[in-house]
Amino acid sequence: MGGQDGFSRDMLSYNIDNNVLMGGINIKPSDTFKLGLNLTWTKSEAALDPFDLPADDYVAITPTMFYDFSRSHTYSDLDTTRVDAEVTAKWKLGDAFWLYGAWRYADFQDDAPYMYDTTGSVSFYTLAAGWSF
Repeated sequence: MGGQDGFSRDMLSYNIDNNVLMGGINIKPSDTFKLGLNLTWTKSEAALDPFDLPADDYVAITPTMFYDFSRSHTYSDLDTTRVDAEVTAKWKLGDAFWLYGAWRYADFQDDAPYMYDTTGSVSFYTLAAGWSF
């Protein structure tokens, strides 16, 4: 499809691939104690197809541009991996009281940084006490 200056459009595709694997287990070794383990692994990739700016008629009468578009499609590339793990425990202290504890860990990997690396990890700790009345 030509335009006013001889431009034609280049239909681009944005390719996306996501994979997630999740699993968990809860066990109750006694009537008053529960343990839990949850794991999640995620791998995500996304990329824009390379593009060109075909405009032969326009290029013939216009000087070349200063900006190089040859790597522009790489600015939207995403390639990440994430692992989440959580361990929980709950202990009943009689009919009315309970204690709960949890540790959650998340590790994020930026497998293809292009402006800055966002790789990092974090841990969350939870301790709670409850009273039912």
